[in-house]
Amino acid sequence: MVTMLDRTMPLAARVGARVQLLRKRQGLSQDQLAQKTGYGRAAIASIETGRILPSLEKMLDLAAALSVRPSALLDDETAPVLPPLPAWSPAERRALLCRLRRLVTDLEEVEPPA
Repeated sequence: MVTMLDRTMPLAARVGARVQLLRKRQGLSQDQLAQKTGYGRAAIASIETGRILPSLEKMLDLAAALSVRPSALLDDETAPVLPPLPAWSPAERRALLCRLRRLVTDLEEVEPPA
């Protein structure tokens, strides 16, 4: 399964890899995604394998069926989304600060490669 997209891959292959990744993360089969979009399973398979680049209309339908922004089909948006800082409790903030300090200390102790 593709997790990071190679920018040198053709656009159709990148979009297909993203569709497949998002579909599998949601536990959907190609048939289930086809039903949600109104397209055939063969069309979904062709998109996922990069044989065809979906039209803008199909990309919007795929994004809606996968509950993602349309841009998620074009970019690798795998970074976790953190809740806004004000929603964190004081204990959560202290724990994060402690971990960040440890990370900075560890990074400072490692010698950079020559």
